Amino acid sequence: MWVAKFKIKHDDWILDKTVEHKVIARGIPLNSYRENGKSFHTGMVFLYGPDINKKNFIASVKKDRRVKNCTVKNDQLFVLIEGEDSIAEVFDKSLFFTRPVLMKEGFEYWELGSWDKKKLIDFYQKVQKIATVKVLKLKPEFPAVFIQQAVPKLTGKQRTALELALELGYYQYPRKISVEELAKRISIPRTTFQEHLRKAEEKVMNLVVEPLK
Repeated sequence: MWVAKFKIKHDDWILDKTVEHKVIARGIPLNSYRENGKSFHTGMVFLYGPDINKKNFIASVKKDRRVKNCTVKNDQLFVLIEGEDSIAEVFDKSLFFTRPVLMKEGFEYWELGSWDKKKLIDFYQKVQKIATVKVLKLKPEFPAVFIQQAVPKLTGKQRTALELALELGYYQYPRKISVEELAKRISIPRTTFQEHLRKAEEKVMNLVVEPLK
């Protein structure tokens, strides 16, 4: 099994919005099809960032004329987009996503798996013609495939606390930041932040430990 990771910058319906509203998104393309002479594609998106930024992002998505349908639950969106998707047009259906597409700071990060190394190289060469793309990884490995149902159901505040702690090095050794400093970053009491973080950690750990029981 071969796995490749690509860093891609191209024009689409979502990337500019993540930059404008300062959110990070992870997306999973679900399908691409034609109906009545028009092109459509469906995607699932997970949002990460301050609540106000996520709300503004969602509002901008709903105003986009290309978005024909949008269902939102907490930080997760399902969207139906009308229009050509240039990368979908060159995507080989024998490839598969090993994890959601990461959209961060104006770039998309695609991690794809294939039985055939040449298929991944062909995809790269086709994308080169329509977008800016860089190969970050191309090697044989056993992929750790993302499974949506394995994600614990965190509240918005719990997710924010956990994301901030990860981003700022709370879980690194030695720790780069304290709980008190993290709480100050989002202007809430230390005890409140610690409660959100501990509950998030408990849900994640229960998910990890449950199969071992």
